[in-house]
Amino acid sequence: MRRVLFVLLFFMFSLSSLHAAILIDRVVAIVGRDVITWSELYKSLEFEFSDQLRNVPPEERRKILQRYEKQYLERLIDLKVQINEARKMNIVVSEKEVDMAIDTIRNKYGLTEEEFKEAIEKQGLSYQEYKEKIYEQILVSKVENFAVRSKIIVTDEEIDSYLKNNRDLTSSEGYRLRQIFIPVFTEEDKTRAERKASEIMELLKKGEPFDAVAIRFSEGPNASRGGDLGFIKKSELAPEFLKVIENLQQGQFSPPFWSKRGLHILYLQERIKPDRAIRDRVREIVYEEKFNRAVREWIRSLRSKYFIEVKL
Repeated sequence: MRRVLFVLLFFMFSLSSLHAAILIDRVVAIVGRDVITWSELYKSLEFEFSDQLRNVPPEERRKILQRYEKQYLERLIDLKVQINEARKMNIVVSEKEVDMAIDTIRNKYGLTEEEFKEAIEKQGLSYQEYKEKIYEQILVSKVENFAVRSKIIVTDEEIDSYLKNNRDLTSSEGYRLRQIFIPVFTEEDKTRAERKASEIMELLKKGEPFDAVAIRFSEGPNASRGGDLGFIKKSELAPEFLKVIENLQQGQFSPPFWSKRGLHILYLQERIKPDRAIRDRVREIVYEEKFNRAVREWIRSLRSKYFIEVKL
């Protein structure tokens, strides 16, 4: 009886903890012959959001992960079908390629091999699990390059059409901008925005891509596109925006600043001046737009080949 009571109490305690709950594993998705488990999903989520979750209380931590679990599960399903396609195409990734990629990342942060391994383990992954993630990223990049990127062509007609629909590019000085925006309506909102901005700046200073951070944190209408505001003429910018942008170099992000609507962080993607290699820039813009659309369509077609059942 005492043992039964102990097991019951242990089970009840487990439900109060996210990490313990993960131990009660279950299948959250079936992808063909593969399965994705609850523990696999949450381990990936915790690694992905490790910086955001640092020093966050357990209850708030659980809410943050729950907010993104369905979205991230879809990403894992996409990853499974792309990896399977790569294997069908006999695309391989060597141990040397993985080691070189890891060395590049490690050197970027100026860490020794031991320090890097410790940093990975603090984020909830073993070094071997991290290597597997890097292997998968390289594999997916290779299959995307082979199946999609190599087939993307930008014609002169497409460049002409883009220029016709974006005449400001050829006649006005302006900027291509991305934004992270946190609206503020009350004093409580202001406190929340300042705390959130602090987390965002920490990630950006560590080298996280601005568009990825914008997707995760921005509450503006362009968040799903990585905060992309497109081309904006200099003459159309509010004074507080222009003051911030004029102090930025291309590829730099601003410190947080206030407007009447809320808190902003800007990223200067490109400073555009009239008649300056405009067609080359447009070619790059059109290429990336076509590639992103083609990848989404390609993944959708891959998913149609598999029996996929989401159980979350």
